[in-house]
Amino acid sequence: MNAALLAFPMHGQHKLSNEGYRTRDGHLIEWFGKKLSGVGPVSVVSRPEPRILAPLRRYPLHSIAYNTRPVRNDSWRIPVLRDRQRWWIESLGAYARAVPAVSQPIVTWNPFVSISDAWRRIVESRELIAFDLLDDWTIHYAFQGVQKEVRTAYAKLFDRADIITANAEGTVDLAKRFGRDDVVLLPNGCDPDRFLTESRATGPLTVGYVGKIGRRLNLELILHCANALPRAKFVFAGPILDSEYKAPLESTPNIDLLGDVHYTDVPQLLTHFDVGWVPHRVGSGEVGGDVIKTYEYRAAGLPVLSTPVGGVKERGLDAVYALDPSEHADWLTGAQAKSGRVNRIVTPLPTSVKWSAKADLILNKLGLAGAL
Repeated sequence: MNAALLAFPMHGQHKLSNEGYRTRDGHLIEWFGKKLSGVGPVSVVSRPEPRILAPLRRYPLHSIAYNTRPVRNDSWRIPVLRDRQRWWIESLGAYARAVPAVSQPIVTWNPFVSISDAWRRIVESRELIAFDLLDDWTIHYAFQGVQKEVRTAYAKLFDRADIITANAEGTVDLAKRFGRDDVVLLPNGCDPDRFLTESRATGPLTVGYVGKIGRRLNLELILHCANALPRAKFVFAGPILDSEYKAPLESTPNIDLLGDVHYTDVPQLLTHFDVGWVPHRVGSGEVGGDVIKTYEYRAAGLPVLSTPVGGVKERGLDAVYALDPSEHADWLTGAQAKSGRVNRIVTPLPTSVKWSAKADLILNKLGLAGAL
């Protein structure tokens, strides 16, 4: 069966499968597959991976999202470990082999596709292209070493894409800087039905965080709160991306580091939290995106304590407390004083928050009617 849609995620299939499609591109790909089940599969072209690492990039077949078809995109180039950002550019020659022909609409989250060796073929196909923005890569610390290529890729893709959607106000501004006033704000969301709303929390007040642990987090805030509330427990579930975070967190006795947690296990984990925490940096630490975990915490009925990052006050979610970092310890101390537990606040999330509705919007704009 011919593919109904061609998708270029930011993340590779290895990451999507082994982490449970927990990122924005992963969630939407899952729903595209479900909604296009009567039309055809979704071909998912991973970002290029080093061929030498292929034995370490395996994933079980049952982990592939329904009605999606992974397309390998291996490069024979050897990555330079001292400059990992360059891999985004040096591996672009792999796309021509992965995309031999284009005969279906396209969704991309990866702007580098536009400077790959497959771009001319994509453009000449005259198929509709949707560009869904994740973060602003012109300010993202992970792309500072390849800024010239980032801006060239953005310029070419913004010039050609038929549909532009953005996950936050910051990425809306990015699109407008490149002349796309037709950008559609499409914030992140969740699948509320995945989450459990009962509390199974025991022991001390438990403040939980689920996500990557790195420069987007305010390390000073985390350590201050943990030291100010020595009888509380702070649980972090996610990989440590930046080494300078490892030792301070590990040496704080009331901080528990669980490591990476598969997305299918997150709903159970949240039942053991009292508060969902978003201790992100504000300003220089932001990358223009939207925080998925805020929606997931609320789907589980958790009150959310967040720093005032962009968009957190504009999402229409109740029980989300966006406070200055200087106020977090006092807020948590007040919560702890209430017998050490915090009641869940369970309210239905609006339909517009659901990933299903967001997938519908993109598919409709591409002229693909969803089956669900």
